[in-house]
Amino acid sequence: MKGKKILIVEDEMVISLEIAATLKRLGYIVAGQAITGNDALKLVEETDPDLILMDIRLKGNMDGIEAACQVSDRFDLPVIFLTAHSDEATLERAIAVSPSGYLIKPFKDRELYSSIELALHKHDIRQRIRPERIVREVQSDLAHLSDVSALVISPRGIIIRANQKACDLFETDQDDLCGTQITTWICTDTPILDVLSGSEGSILPYNVAVRSLGGTIKKVNIEAGFIAGEEGRIRGYLLAIPHVC
Repeated sequence: MKGKKILIVEDEMVISLEIAATLKRLGYIVAGQAITGNDALKLVEETDPDLILMDIRLKGNMDGIEAACQVSDRFDLPVIFLTAHSDEATLERAIAVSPSGYLIKPFKDRELYSSIELALHKHDIRQRIRPERIVREVQSDLAHLSDVSALVISPRGIIIRANQKACDLFETDQDDLCGTQITTWICTDTPILDVLSGSEGSILPYNVAVRSLGGTIKKVNIEAGFIAGEEGRIRGYLLAIPHVC
């Protein structure tokens, strides 16, 4: 898949430059180069890459595994881990994030190429609808849901979009809501993601308490439905809060 944009996240500049040169030889576009997890998240927003090569050991307060977790929650992009460390503890943490690949440095050009192509192919087949595409598809629905507070969340519970009524309910705006965990705003005895993942198609009104940015607690009923991809795989949830109890 030549012409695809690849973001490199590597804190060793010499290695980063070598990888960039290799990617160009293989026909890919280097979307950018980051040395910290925070820089990587910013570049993802700015460059919209097709895939990320992520070193596990990064400078700063966020390592590559944590950065990959946030990428998965917020952007649904394939991530291939690069590391010189293959110890069991590191491998277990990496596997928990469900990366699209795992390369031990140093690696050969062919290994890099094969890993990238396989990751892109799997992502194209299994995850045809990204969260941002979900947003575009349901955006008109949210706009028409003027009588209820409506939220779109990822399978991991990250808020992707909210309509104005939801912003009013939580006494905040889109910028403060989107990218945060739904559990930051909703208090339940049973974790809401457990309720959603255990339901089939939709759930009946579910009584919860919501917490506004100012700390106000309100009792509400929530209704929810799945947002599914072409293969029937759950790509997110649409939450609707008809009224405050």
